[in-house]
Amino acid sequence: MTDRKPRPRKPARITTGRDGRGPGGDGAAGDARVARSARSARGVRGAGHAGGAEGALAGVSRSGLADQLAERLLDEIVAGVYPPDSRLPPEPVLAERAGVSRLTLREAIKDLRQRGVLRVQQGRGTFVNQPDTWAPFDSTVLNARALLESGYELAHELTELRRIVERGIAELAAVRRTDEDLDRMEAAVATMREAWAAQDLDTFSSADVDFHDALLRAAGNAFALTLFHSVDGALRSVRRRTVEENAELAERAIDYHAKIMSAVRRKARRSAGALMDEHLQETEDFTAALAAASSAAAAARAEEDDARTRRRA
Repeated sequence: MTDRKPRPRKPARITTGRDGRGPGGDGAAGDARVARSARSARGVRGAGHAGGAEGALAGVSRSGLADQLAERLLDEIVAGVYPPDSRLPPEPVLAERAGVSRLTLREAIKDLRQRGVLRVQQGRGTFVNQPDTWAPFDSTVLNARALLESGYELAHELTELRRIVERGIAELAAVRRTDEDLDRMEAAVATMREAWAAQDLDTFSSADVDFHDALLRAAGNAFALTLFHSVDGALRSVRRRTVEENAELAERAIDYHAKIMSAVRRKARRSAGALMDEHLQETEDFTAALAAASSAAAAARAEEDDARTRRRA
């Protein structure tokens, strides 16, 4: 997903102190000076696209500077300023644009390298990795990936994971559920019905995920709960997209949830598992078709770009 970027403006001139250690240097003093001089930039959407890559990372406060810079860089990658396989600007240039010391920049890049977002090639520079190599259970990175891609490839992968795990979750929930668990499921299904009637897709999608979360809690498996909580943000994001794409699938989800809840209430273990499998099979088939169409469209765009490049040569 690449936003259109206006023509870059010339970055503001950044001065150094008498010790020569300004924002491009390796000292914390540069960070402090730049933090004071770059307060006008607020967020990647405002700052990054008001002036392109120039100054897009300005305005970072002193506290947690490297962490904030890593988040800003990730936002820039999502916004298309630095697309996958592209090379980041040289370290001195990027540090000046970010308004931080080179030491802080290195820490931010190290953070994103550890998360699989960036790679450093000796003698060539720092490059953005393809999203499918990013850390799969880092919630921040996963949410960024959901925004960067069409969302369909990620939706399909998540649905595959859910189908593998959630059948067993539904079966465990049928055995272990409490009245409080059933209350949470009922509340989620009721919210889904109300939100669908009002066409409030955000609330609908959130309640959908809440229903599955209630099942997870009823199952009483801490590892499964931790696993799904690590992908919670991405689940909500991709669920919102699938709801937009297929109204019939969304309506059927309400019916499936009601049937699964009924089976769990009756402690019908096999029925609960089978219904969950049917429910997620429908979703998996749909997301697989969307992912295939998205990949084909991306391949066609790449072919067109190559053809234009050859014509210019």
